[in-house]
Amino acid sequence: MEKRLPASARTSHRSELSGLPRTADFNLLLVSRSPAWLKAVQGATEALGRADVLTCGARDAVARLAGTATHYSHLLVDRNDADGLFGELADLATEVAAPDTDMLVLGAADSRDPRFRFIPNATSLSVLDALTATAPPRPHAVMELSELQAALDGAMIETRYQPIIRVSDRRPVGLEALVRLNHPEKGTIRPDFFVPQIEHAGLGAELTSLVSARAFSDLAGPFLAGLDLRMSVNFSLDVLLTPSALERLEAQRAAAGVAADRIIIELTESQPVDDIPRLRRSLEYLRALGYGAAIDDVGPGVPRLTPLLALPFTSVKLDKHLVQHVADTDEAHAFLADTIAEAKARGFTVTAEGVETEAIWDHMAALGVDEMQGYLAARPLPVAAVPVWRDAWVGKSFARF
Repeated sequence: MEKRLPASARTSHRSELSGLPRTADFNLLLVSRSPAWLKAVQGATEALGRADVLTCGARDAVARLAGTATHYSHLLVDRNDADGLFGELADLATEVAAPDTDMLVLGAADSRDPRFRFIPNATSLSVLDALTATAPPRPHAVMELSELQAALDGAMIETRYQPIIRVSDRRPVGLEALVRLNHPEKGTIRPDFFVPQIEHAGLGAELTSLVSARAFSDLAGPFLAGLDLRMSVNFSLDVLLTPSALERLEAQRAAAGVAADRIIIELTESQPVDDIPRLRRSLEYLRALGYGAAIDDVGPGVPRLTPLLALPFTSVKLDKHLVQHVADTDEAHAFLADTIAEAKARGFTVTAEGVETEAIWDHMAALGVDEMQGYLAARPLPVAAVPVWRDAWVGKSFARF
């Protein structure tokens, strides 16, 4: 059961608190059942003046961090009370950006894990010091080729899954497999900072193979089995045009025991399509095996969009930046309306990416979009967090109707 701690007793007379961030910047999510830590956090928030603190169980914290209803400046987690979801909580805190959610671990430090800052003692001063310290910057560093190869050979590459929601009943219908790199020294690195490097180094096929194998295994595994979800996997153009890559995809799917009609291959926008007939052959091969195929990030900047829409795809995904500006400009609205109409006339399923607010949801639903994907529903989730998030989302969606 959640419990909201009082935030009172202003102590502006304490000179050591001068220069701290505004108290409104402190919105804490606390996962701990320890009276000592509750008391320590309460004491720190009283010293800050007004700081919001919500204490709840690990499952509730996962559901809260997965969406965007509330932004938490800090996540404080007692390992003893994480109920097996410590890694999932850490991953979700890492996914938050602009502004960040800073994760603080309650208890003795573990020098083997560089992702976290620790509060070793359950005292108000220790908590206060941690809350007011500057969080370390998140890694954006360019990686050497040897590091990229080591990542693909070892356990640094991890998968996350972002839910896809059907508009008509707000039910989860699919997941998109996304990649993260968990570096032993640099922490978790988002794909924007390493996937282009991997593709530029000619290692895109190896990365795609690794991600698809893990996605299929997870789809058949204990966390996702029985949830009746499909899986979308991203393929760059050069990989999609390679027969050996498609044969490897089929072998991985068969080995995992997943039906082909539960898999959608998404063509990413990283490379322009110059050879339409060759792409058609690859798509026809996939469709003959039962796979779905999607054009990802559809927007005005996609070269040769009209001939692409004439190929045997099954769905299109609308560019998230365009979706987020659907109500801002007539140009964005007109392009989206025309593209949605054309796609649906061809029998395609239309998915809007980047849906972060109910207002965007309503605009896109009015334009006839079939499915939504974005932070309104959930951030990319570690696989163990998917069923936890799903239970919370379905319960909330039932309450809406």
